[in-house]
Amino acid sequence: MLKLGDIAQRFQLELIGDPDLAIEGLCGVSDNLPGHLSFIAKPKHAQAARQSVIPAFIVTPGLTVDGKSCVIHPQPEYAIALIGRLFERSQYSQDMPVHPTAVIDPRATLGDGVRIGPFVVIGRDVQIGARSVVHAGCVLMDRVVLGEDCLLHPRVTMREDCVLGHRVIVQPGAVIGADGYGFVPHAGRHHKVPQLGTVLIADDVEIGANSTIDRGRFTATHIGRGTKLDNLVMVAHNVQIGEDCLLVAQTGISGSVRLGDRVTLAGQVGVTGHLNICSDVTVLGKSVVAKHVLQPGVYAGIPIRPAAQWRQAMAWLYAQANSGEDSPAKD
Repeated sequence: MLKLGDIAQRFQLELIGDPDLAIEGLCGVSDNLPGHLSFIAKPKHAQAARQSVIPAFIVTPGLTVDGKSCVIHPQPEYAIALIGRLFERSQYSQDMPVHPTAVIDPRATLGDGVRIGPFVVIGRDVQIGARSVVHAGCVLMDRVVLGEDCLLHPRVTMREDCVLGHRVIVQPGAVIGADGYGFVPHAGRHHKVPQLGTVLIADDVEIGANSTIDRGRFTATHIGRGTKLDNLVMVAHNVQIGEDCLLVAQTGISGSVRLGDRVTLAGQVGVTGHLNICSDVTVLGKSVVAKHVLQPGVYAGIPIRPAAQWRQAMAWLYAQANSGEDSPAKD
């Protein structure tokens, strides 16, 4: 439990209200929990905040909530993300830095402050940077490299020669460096093509639970700095993803696709192989990218079109359907 004044002082935030107010956790306005700190970013939410039992809010400059203590920040949701780190609970408690059940090749190198959980397997010539944490049941095959301050949650598998930069987070069950889906037909059968490349993941990337990133056929599949993958994302071999991209749940990217920087692919987006998507593109959920995207903007549909055009087409289609007596909508 922390005092509101101590929280404000730690992040150099202006406080209007009671600095001795005890804060036991964070919540959303709709959670409506006493003793917690919440946030509102728009005046339209102020009434719900006033009527709640929540005693304190992070608000934008000029916005206050009558009867509540307020902490001021121009981006309240960002501020509460920073404050949230103060309330994180332990994930797995272990007294010794390396659990006795871990199997570590003697030629592996562990940096200062590395922690290894139970039943971890670490192969030959693996390098793990300082302060990185590898939780229970992870497998790091030969010559894997982890930078400093990485966090691998339970059951992560990294195949041989894959590389993580610094501060990379990998959620449970993710697989990095599995074989790409490569087969060549010959004499009526499908013959496996060896996948000789690797995966290179830059600094500050997060990989969601049960996501998969395939190794390149000859070179490397690459994930750029600051990119975030949600759960159940599929990245095929030789894909090149730029910086600060967002790939949302169940998105699938076929082989040899290239994404620029700040590309957002919403849930269940599919991208066919060997395409280029330029920087600053957003593709809305359940869309299919079937050709190059060379202009920044928002796109939607199967296949994609500019989102405004897609919305107009959908409105016309449903208007036509509803105007006919034999329309399926009226059956």
